[in-house]
Amino acid sequence: MKPKLPSALAAGSIAIIVNTLALRAADLISLPTAKGGLLRLVSSWSMPILGQLGMTYTWTSLELPTVASPFLQTGFHLFVGMLMALFYGYVVEPLLPGLNDILKGATYAVIVWILNAFVVLPLTSEGIAGVAHLTVAGILWYAAAHTLFFLILAQLYGVLRNRPASATPALRSLPDSSTSG
Repeated sequence: MKPKLPSALAAGSIAIIVNTLALRAADLISLPTAKGGLLRLVSSWSMPILGQLGMTYTWTSLELPTVASPFLQTGFHLFVGMLMALFYGYVVEPLLPGLNDILKGATYAVIVWILNAFVVLPLTSEGIAGVAHLTVAGILWYAAAHTLFFLILAQLYGVLRNRPASATPALRSLPDSSTSG
């Protein structure tokens, strides 16, 4: 069995890229989704503290990206996706030993969706699941992109963790250090 960290990072990277592309596809058809809720919540809680510490002035004077900038939003999205992948590998997956990878991913997806729908979005004035500003299509698209992330994450993590190291092409091509003189 391969180590957790590289498996979680690789699976998380692919899953978050697919998730990001799925959410961007909604943008192409002008379909608002619930993306960015956690960033709005974190920034609304942290900005007063950071302002008192003078950090918001420093951030602005250095002309760094604002919370509304697509660069910062995408960066935060990728960062949170990787944290979720690590949390899956080290906490969620070991807690669900009797389930197959699809059920593990679906379970993780449901738990995170419930937290987002009933805690994060209401705290950002979006209402439950974003109903204050989203159409049913937007809510469903977000739910599908969200679920896609967790299913891909769990499946790839399972494959990568259970793949023997000798089956990894990059490892097969490395010279054997025990034979070098």
